[in-house]
Order: sequence, then C-alpha cells, then structure tokens
Amino acid sequence: MTRSDPFTLAALMAAILGAATWAGLAKGGLYPVWQEGDMLHMVQIVLRQAAGEWPHLDFMTPLGVLAYAPIALFVRLGYPLADAFVLGQALVGAVLAPAAWWAGVSRLPRGWAHLFGAGVMVLAIALVPATSDPDISLSMNYNRWAWAILFIVLVLAVLPARRTGPRARLADGLVIGLGLGALALIKVTYFLAAAPVAALAFLLARDRRGGLAALGAGGAVALAVTAAAGPALWPAYLGDLLGVAGTDIRAHPSGSLLDVVGGTTARIGSLLFLATVILARRAGRDRAGLLLLATAPGLAYVTFQNYGNDPVWLFFLGLAALALRPASGPGEAGASQGLTVAGGAALLLVAPIFMAMAESPLRNYAASQAGTVAALPGDAGIWMPEARVGHVQTRISRSMSAGHAWWQPRLLPEATLLSGEPLENCRLISGLVGWFRAVAQDIDDAGLGGRPVLVADMLSAYWLYGGPAPLPGGAPWYYGGLPGVQGADLVLVPQCATRPDVRDRVLRELDEAGHALAELRRTPDYVLLAISPSVPDSAR
Repeated sequence: MTRSDPFTLAALMAAILGAATWAGLAKGGLYPVWQEGDMLHMVQIVLRQAAGEWPHLDFMTPLGVLAYAPIALFVRLGYPLADAFVLGQALVGAVLAPAAWWAGVSRLPRGWAHLFGAGVMVLAIALVPATSDPDISLSMNYNRWAWAILFIVLVLAVLPARRTGPRARLADGLVIGLGLGALALIKVTYFLAAAPVAALAFLLARDRRGGLAALGAGGAVALAVTAAAGPALWPAYLGDLLGVAGTDIRAHPSGSLLDVVGGTTARIGSLLFLATVILARRAGRDRAGLLLLATAPGLAYVTFQNYGNDPVWLFFLGLAALALRPASGPGEAGASQGLTVAGGAALLLVAPIFMAMAESPLRNYAASQAGTVAALPGDAGIWMPEARVGHVQTRISRSMSAGHAWWQPRLLPEATLLSGEPLENCRLISGLVGWFRAVAQDIDDAGLGGRPVLVADMLSAYWLYGGPAPLPGGAPWYYGGLPGVQGADLVLVPQCATRPDVRDRVLRELDEAGHALAELRRTPDYVLLAISPSVPDSAR
C-alpha cells in the first residue's frame, strides 16, 4: 500500500463524527437498557462537576477530571444530559481527530491509516462500552476515550515514521505529550501503560527534539490544570489513587491477570502478540519489535483493570503487524506473509467490539420510546425500559436444609444487626433507578430530605431523585474508608444493598471510628440514622 491520502482520511473521520453526532441529537434522547449503576455513577460526577466541584477535592474518585469534563461542560452550558453526552463525545472526537490524522499519515499505509482514523472516531462517539455487547449503555465512556488516546500514542511511539525531519519530530512530541497528559487526567492506568513506551521510543531514536516537545506539552497540561484547580488537586488525586489501590473492595472488576494473559478466551490474542514481535524482528524491524514487546505489560494491565477484560488492544496489534510488513525482498516473504496473517487475525478477533460500537448511534436512533420511562428527574432525555426501571430484582442469601450432608452452619452469612434488629442478607440486582427513586421519595415524604447522607453501600445516587443531599467529600462509587463522613448528617442503610459486604463494612468502620448512630426511621427498604462526630479512643 502507498502513503495515506490525508484529505480522504480527514473526510472519513469528519463524516463518522458528524453522522454519530447528528444521530444522537436528532433522536432527542438516549435509550440505555443496562448498566444503570455505572450510568448513575456518571450522572453524579457530571452534575457535580457542572456545578463547579472538582474530583478529588470535592468528592472521591480514582478517575481524573477529564473522564467526564467534556459532558459536564455542556451540562453547565444548559444542555439536557442526553444532548450533553452526545456533544461531549463529539468534542472529544474533534480534539482527537488531528492527532489521529497525524498518526495515520505519518505511520500507516493508506488503507490501514483510514481504518485507524475510523477506529479512533468510533471509540470517541460510541454509545456502548468497548465490548461486543450491542445493547446501549452510558457507562465507562472514559475507557473508550483512553483507548483511543493510547492507540495514538503507541502508533507514534512504536511504528517507524514515514515522514521525517525536525517538524515531524516536533509534531510527534507534541501529540505524544498532550496524549500522555490527557491519559493522566482520565484514568491513570492508561498513562502508566503508555509513558514507559514513549520514553523508550525517544531514547532509542535519540530524539531530543521530540522528547523535549513531549515533556513541554505534558507539563503545559499539568500547569493548566493546576492554574484552574490549585496545587492541592495533585496530592488529593494521589490520595484517591492510593486509597483505591489499597482496598480490597474492587481489586479487579472481572477476571484475574492470569486469565487476561493466558485464559481460554485470551490465549489466541496473546499468541498473536508474541508472533507479531518475533516476525517483526525477523523482518528487520528490531526497534519496532522491541517497542511492541514493551507495550505488552501495560496493555495487559489496562485490560485486567477494565470491566469485562475485552482485548481492545488487538486493534492496535493488528494495524501494527500490517504496518511492519517489509517490502518484498529475498528472505522477507515469509515474515511479510506471517505479519499479514497475524494482523488480519487480530483485526478479525477485535471486529465484534468495533462493530458494536460503530452501530450504537444508529441503534439508539432506531430505538422506540414506547415502553420506556424517564431514568432521571426533569428533562434529562435519558429513557430506559419501564420493566427495567420499575421491576426491582433482588437475591436473598439462604441456607440449605440441615439434612444435606455437606451443609455446615459456619458457611452461612451472619446477619448484620443494626440497633439490635437484623438487616436482610439481600442483594439488589436490577431496578436501581426505581429503587433509588422510591427510597428518595420516602425520605422526602418523611420530612428528612435535604441533608447530606453517607450511604452504607457501593452506590450513593439517591440524591439524584431528591431526598438526601449530595455528600461533600463523598464517593459516588465506594472504594473503601469513610469518605465525606465529616460532612454527613445522616447515614442511609439499605435493607437490600447493591453490595451487602460494603454495607456491613461501612457500618463496622463507623463503629470502629467511634461514631454514635441514632435510628430515625426504619422501613422495609432502608434504615436512616443520625450520626454524631467520632469520639477519640481516649474519651470512650
């Protein structure tokens, strides 16, 4: 293949971005059908950022400020949440387009550059997570955006440059530096995956100009954020990251690292990766082969940390293998054919993920509003199936009869006692929107609304529906500790929790910290307690 046509590449990316944005806005709403817990997590952070709060300073989260800032920007400008989501993704796509364009024209042959540009735009604008599941879901958008930026950085760092000279090295450095800065402010695991590879690439190429440009661009991002939020943001961010890293609440969201690398569903991809590294070196691409091998730990760790462990990195591997094919020559035909097979196989394996993402704006546009209800109060424009919202599904922990020979009393979960009364060993499976709405309404009806509440559960989205007020310093998604407890007036203990173990842990930590709890209201759905400041051990 010959060098990419820069004009058709730019037109293709613009067309994808424009079509997806039009489809989202023309529909007049978004129609997610699952993962409402993650959606409500997103809504909490977006609304708090739109109100002027900063992650880490005003609430706890391991995600950086840019994970939701593009959406929060449009909410702050007055757009309904659904439109803000679409426009925020369009903004991300528009910002990434020049970087993806440069990576394509400077590193990839024509057809593969177009595929790369299209893939980056799809990652920016999809209405599903980066999985092969086709159902609309407003969750984990930050993972898609971070994958897109990571691919741009790795393509520039790993693949040989087709355009050389001082200006090209400067452009490489600026794009890599800005990309690394963005990754650090979206999800730090992606930054850790990309930064060592980029540094090694500059060292191997002895590219002082590009390295300095990358440092300058990344430093400019850090200075801009510091000027906007203040220097206290960085130790607070580090504190949130260390707090999450040190907890066992969610050490990893899906499979183990061994499963990600060598499990039955991952083994083919791992073998393709190793084959590509070996074939690249046999083809005389020693530097690219070394850099490609250096990407392996980071790509594996990011996949391990992401829900579902979907091997999105195969997109990069496939394009890298095809771009590294040598020109025809004696002794190189075998390596070229091997890289063609490896690259094509990698792209075929990852195709379902990208097809699901590419089709999602059209599936949302074709969705029917019949049988749906508003997922949020007001004119947010987010609709969900009525059966999903109104039908709360739970799972109750039950013992087997003592007549079974293998039954052991010690295996049964112990009942959690609160004010001498047991709580249900019950887990909330679905119907979160209906549950949060009903509990919040009941708190309002009881005259106990408007006060900041610490929720003894994984999710704390009750305030979105009235009732409790958002907790200053709290955590939209619980990772451990008692974040925001100093500002809490009340503690909400659900009878049926999304994570009963988290509920029990919060109550235990409140007791260990010396907080006195006084029961104010008990219903079949929840217990509401007043909380007093902690009492030092010496005063007990």
